[in-house]
Amino acid sequence: MKKSGEAINIFKFLSSFVIVSIHTALFSYVLFSEYNRILAAPLASGGLLMVALYLAGLIFIFNIMGALRVGYNKQFNIILSQIIGLCFINIIAYLQLSLIHRAFLPFHQIFFMTVCQVSAAIIWTLIVFAILKKKFPVMKMLLVYGDKKAEDIVYKILEREDQYMICESVRYECGNSGESNLDEVKAKISEYNSVIICQISSSVRNDLLKFCYENDIVAYLQPRISDIIVRGAKELNQFDSPLVVCKNCSLTPSQRFFKRLFDIIISLFGIIICSPLMIITSLAIKIYDGGPVFFKQKRVTINERLFYIYKFRSMITDAEKDNRVIPASDNDPRITPVGRIIRKLRIDELPQLFNILKGDMSFVGPRPERVENHLEYTKQIPEFAYRCKVKAGLTGYAQVMGKYNTSPYDKLLLDLAYIQKFSFFLDFSLILLTVKVVFMKESTEGFKDN
Repeated sequence: MKKSGEAINIFKFLSSFVIVSIHTALFSYVLFSEYNRILAAPLASGGLLMVALYLAGLIFIFNIMGALRVGYNKQFNIILSQIIGLCFINIIAYLQLSLIHRAFLPFHQIFFMTVCQVSAAIIWTLIVFAILKKKFPVMKMLLVYGDKKAEDIVYKILEREDQYMICESVRYECGNSGESNLDEVKAKISEYNSVIICQISSSVRNDLLKFCYENDIVAYLQPRISDIIVRGAKELNQFDSPLVVCKNCSLTPSQRFFKRLFDIIISLFGIIICSPLMIITSLAIKIYDGGPVFFKQKRVTINERLFYIYKFRSMITDAEKDNRVIPASDNDPRITPVGRIIRKLRIDELPQLFNILKGDMSFVGPRPERVENHLEYTKQIPEFAYRCKVKAGLTGYAQVMGKYNTSPYDKLLLDLAYIQKFSFFLDFSLILLTVKVVFMKESTEGFKDN
């Protein structure tokens, strides 16, 4: 197992090195053979600095987008990540060169370079995945569960049958007398190189983790809420005994100030840039059935404060009769033809830029729940209210990592992970990843909120 894992890691590193080198070589060719001869001030040796900056930026964006995570992300995910990352870094490089030239350079060279890079990325991804499938076996795993069955995690693992295979499951049991089958569970774990541990008490889980650590067995865990809170803790090295500090607060005053400043600037910019599209969408909705252009609904934000969220109306005017909340499915007959288009392209979300400008929402944060859902989920999971420690967001961990049918408990874990690990770099990463999620059909499985 160790040798196989090391071989996979070496292969992934070499394959990543190859594709990054190809992208950088194509940029170098266009820079020196095309742009450098028409620049007002030729770059000469300074062009090497541009290449180095391009390489650094490419690696930075690819890491954020997960564009090199072969064996973890699916083929389409890898290809899409590389396309978005290449478009982003190439536009930046083009603008840099135009600033040096003090005028816009011809765009067709950078365009054809991007086409070649995208083609190389597609071919590279197909080859790498074919080699992984042929040379490196799927990871065989044991599932260990407790009182509750773990169907949810099993279904999620089955979605990645190209990488993981649950071969067997074993239940940890403990009788009223205190006798348990812990030794039997450990014996079964010894037969595998990796194990998934879920729905088990903390004390038993700790015991199993130590056993896996001693025997070099890879352990996968379903985190608890306390695990997420501890993950955001900081080390305190003032004593001869290690301590970690869980401050359990949301954002500092300076973080709130700069996050709000960022929201104001970007939402204003977004409203200006998207105003023609919003005008066209408004006219299309109005012309189709003469009903209201906007749909508004009460949602919950920071400190459980209520506000009205705004969207372009995508359904018939009486979609929710008698104030009955009926989630919309993908083929819902209540969705209008115009609504189907704007939902698919996520245009219906654009009016939330005004919610962000107003201060009800932020660009990044837990997705605001309907009042009815928030009350129901909080009744089932009291910790669900922890999501309201920060302002609700247009996008967030739960939107990028989860799906529309992600369970409330998993949403809570993802949103708590964001709160505990907050940084402006994380916000920037999630905004970039949101662009990718828009094009991924699997992220829209299940119900959508109206």
